[in-house]
Amino acid sequence: MLRSFGMILLALAAGIIPAAGAYAAPRLSTPASAQEHFGVRLVDVPLYERGNQRALRYIVDYLPVGSVIHRRILIVNEQPDVAHLTVYPDAAKITNGQFVGDEGETPSGLTTWISVAHPVLTLAPHQQVMDMVTIKVPPGATAGEQYGVIWAQEAAAARSHKGFAILEVDRVGIRVYLAVGRGGAPPTSFRIMSVTGTKLKDGRPVIVAHVDNTGERAIDLSGTASLTGGPGGASAGPYTEQAIMTFAPGQSGNITFLAGNGLSDGPWQASVSLVSGFTKATLVATIDFGGKPAALSLSSAMYLGLGIPLVGLVIAGAVGWQTFRRRRAYA
Repeated sequence: MLRSFGMILLALAAGIIPAAGAYAAPRLSTPASAQEHFGVRLVDVPLYERGNQRALRYIVDYLPVGSVIHRRILIVNEQPDVAHLTVYPDAAKITNGQFVGDEGETPSGLTTWISVAHPVLTLAPHQQVMDMVTIKVPPGATAGEQYGVIWAQEAAAARSHKGFAILEVDRVGIRVYLAVGRGGAPPTSFRIMSVTGTKLKDGRPVIVAHVDNTGERAIDLSGTASLTGGPGGASAGPYTEQAIMTFAPGQSGNITFLAGNGLSDGPWQASVSLVSGFTKATLVATIDFGGKPAALSLSSAMYLGLGIPLVGLVIAGAVGWQTFRRRRAYA
């Protein structure tokens, strides 16, 4: 992360610290070149959230009604050309285990509380600039958690090989998870309800952990699964999740782990450990992979949480990423 000593002192005086690491500018396919890209990352994180990987990537906070916070974001143009960007808040929702940002400045209650110091930016090649996001919760705000995204957007005209004029829009963004209330911060909790084994149609074994969000805050789940006590005392793993999954309060779903090829059916002792921020849970269960294979290929399983997110939306969940991208072309 690029930073100056003066910026660090200012951040500490304000009760926040720079959000270290976690920046990677996503590569975007723009009309001029597939190598052009730009990125955005969060710079500040509250002192009490240091060590929280979610807070290093996203704006995650609890605010009493009537309060105000300021968060700096760093926008980087790594293209060889000038970038003309707009920066704005947009609505978002959590569905099917994914955090989905809207597009085109879709309004919500949260977006009306958010302002950006520099909504229009022109960046020279390889230039970076600091922008300021302000969130002001009105006195009459309804308690609860709301979701949004701060987009940095570039629109560029192109011409297809068929001669049609196309406007291509690239966006990168930072998630916003904002809980509002009049008491203390609502609790974050989740339970691993079960751990089972199955196989894909091609025979690859999959460990499936079913999780319920039992708290009052959204969770972004990642973790590992390990196998012990297999035939002949064999062990395997640990395996990492196929996709980081996001669940709002009251939602549930599966976190899946693609195990190694060539494993026997079992039985195995499977230990699954999951984490969201500072909240952790572990469950150990006896599983085997000898049942009927799942009626899904790995490609179709992506939508159901057995793989990466759908094309067109890259979720900011994997280690090293705290932005996500949507790319649209309009004829």
